[in-house]
Amino acid sequence: MTIDTHDYPLARASWVAFAPGIESVNVLLLYFIFAPYMVQTVLGGGADAQTIWGVVTAIGGISVALLGPITGTIADTVGGQKRFLSAFVLIAATASAALWFAVPGIPVEGLVALSIVAILLMIGVELAGVTYSSLLPNLGTPKTIGRLSGNAIGFGIAWGLILLGGYIAAFMLGDTPFFGLDREAHEHSRIAGPIVAAALLFFIMPLLAFTPPTPIRLVCLPVGRIVRGVLKDAYLAMRAEPAIARFVIARVIYQDGIGVALTFGSIYAAGLFGWDTLELAVFGICILGAAAIGATIGGQIDDRIGAKNTILLALLILIVGMIALLSFPASSEVSDGFLSTPAEQTFIGVALLLGLGIGPAGGSGRTMMARIAPQGQAGKWFGIMALAGNAVAFTGPALVALVTFLTESERSGMMVAPVIIGLGAILMLFVKSDQPLLNKQLATA
Repeated sequence: MTIDTHDYPLARASWVAFAPGIESVNVLLLYFIFAPYMVQTVLGGGADAQTIWGVVTAIGGISVALLGPITGTIADTVGGQKRFLSAFVLIAATASAALWFAVPGIPVEGLVALSIVAILLMIGVELAGVTYSSLLPNLGTPKTIGRLSGNAIGFGIAWGLILLGGYIAAFMLGDTPFFGLDREAHEHSRIAGPIVAAALLFFIMPLLAFTPPTPIRLVCLPVGRIVRGVLKDAYLAMRAEPAIARFVIARVIYQDGIGVALTFGSIYAAGLFGWDTLELAVFGICILGAAAIGATIGGQIDDRIGAKNTILLALLILIVGMIALLSFPASSEVSDGFLSTPAEQTFIGVALLLGLGIGPAGGSGRTMMARIAPQGQAGKWFGIMALAGNAVAFTGPALVALVTFLTESERSGMMVAPVIIGLGAILMLFVKSDQPLLNKQLATA
């Protein structure tokens, strides 16, 4: 049931406004600032540190894969989605704030506790994201929810760029960081956790205040039977529509590879060049900015050659970019300033190419599903795609951990990313093209 905009005029804008909260976690903690600091400084760097972080990330992914369908089904059945969202955000915010205590030289017991905190963070933010998405159908019509989703993604990316730029200005430039933080104690890196906690709590407030209530329904809740029903329905739907199922499988695989590249790319760069927080923040700005440009250009290309061809082109860019990045030897030059060596500058240039592929790979994936899903079933298939993605999200980090452990090489572990993306690209070759559907839409427009 779509909301009445007269009763809740700020509902849609408030829903979109929460996207920066989730993006703050990705940008400051999981991708560009805290994760490299945790691996290179707290865990000591090297293959063993990358293996440990891969295991932590995989455990987080497995937990989400198990809990996602259960919590999603419970929320859909009993209602109260906003309460569920509040609880998950509170878990993520508390875990984020606790990352302030990630100091070098911490004893083993402390490392175990930090690992548990990181896992709780991943669980909280992922389940918050699932619940957040479940509110979308009631906020728009089938013709407008795509635009709302796109606005949220665009707003999230824009916020990510602003956040990283502000982070550099506040904590990396000048002799004294904001709040008088001590760089020698790595407080400029550790502050990322409390900042994300504040962002999560701040950005959820408009959503809780200005979106319609989600009342709780008193129902009998046979959780096991309901979850089995969800999984069975997804399985039967994929058997009934093998052409769409092939796309779901291909997309889940290549997105897992992209997730590996984002999660471990900055960690790899920090180890390769000895980058600190400033260089990593600039690296993040480059990736996010290029992804935004790539998504815009990819949308134009998509409208001309179709989503499938656009995805294949984006995946080719990603594979070439990842292999190029992983071909850089360990730098023998001593940097005498910010990104001063030719190797670092070239690495950033190749990273921009990588970012250009990330945007259209994600955006055209949504367009592809919107075109090929049967009339009136787009919501169901987007749900199946999300369920499948959560179910296998742990495999990429787990493979990184395994390969890094067996080879004792961070570079070899990172090769998992282009291999997984390549496998997804091969499967995409066997996906039915959406070009005829696009031509039909253009002809009737």
